[in-house]
Amino acid sequence: MAYARHQSFYLRDKWFSKGLREIRQNSRFFFNDLAFEKIGLGKNMVESLKYWLIAFNVVEERIEEGQRGHYLTQLGVFFYTHDRLLQKNETLSILHYYLVRNQNDQSTVFEWFFNKYKETVVSKPDLVSSFKTWVGQNESKDISENSLKRDIDCLIQFYTKTPDEDDPEDVIFCPFSKLMLLRSERSGEGFDTIKKISPEIERIGILPLYYVLLKYCEEKEVDLLSIDEIINGDFLWGKTFNLSRNKIIEALNVLTSHGHFPVQYVRTNNLDYVKVPNISPMDFLQSELS
Repeated sequence: MAYARHQSFYLRDKWFSKGLREIRQNSRFFFNDLAFEKIGLGKNMVESLKYWLIAFNVVEERIEEGQRGHYLTQLGVFFYTHDRLLQKNETLSILHYYLVRNQNDQSTVFEWFFNKYKETVVSKPDLVSSFKTWVGQNESKDISENSLKRDIDCLIQFYTKTPDEDDPEDVIFCPFSKLMLLRSERSGEGFDTIKKISPEIERIGILPLYYVLLKYCEEKEVDLLSIDEIINGDFLWGKTFNLSRNKIIEALNVLTSHGHFPVQYVRTNNLDYVKVPNISPMDFLQSELS
């Protein structure tokens, strides 16, 4: 598991597009000692940007012709083409899913907070303490407490650092604050209270919700999921997007009327299931946005 590889920097506005553009032009960009000058960021910020792009599953590091480099994944090429400025909430929702999914073992704190941690309202000190306890129970080596605190700080800022409405030049906000998955409030006791927020379906987007279903079915090699599984299962809607049962039913009802790939309700053994069409997640994205 990985901790604090973000160099204490949450993703800033425009970083995503800058990183993808540089990698498309030069796969060795992140190995260049002067990369920070070319991209206009500090050295630690460049390391942070590399971390985020890999954690989002839009960039991978591999060896080609005997030389190590960074390359856009299929998902990276798709988002570079369709929304590299992260203007659409649908894009942000899919990238958020990959942080929670933590397939590259880069974003442990995101997986833990959304997929494993069950509290919906917590003080920041208690949140740090809970994360520290969980890491202690699941790690074979000691992890610096400062690293764990930096992870929690970054997680909170990632979803709460909103643009300054009075400053049109503000570039230090995080685009993911638009998803409104978290709220941080100052309490009377002098510490922050962190709340998981259940967003409206429109804020997440039907497209990423369908994409997550398709990814789950592809990985599990199934085409039938129970509604309870979608609500409570790992890396599905309830946990990944803080969605309530009512909102999940609302979204599923929309998907039963999808113009090209409608899902179907199935009742088996007195349980409600949905049957998902046989289409790959990437083919679905291509068909929806191309």
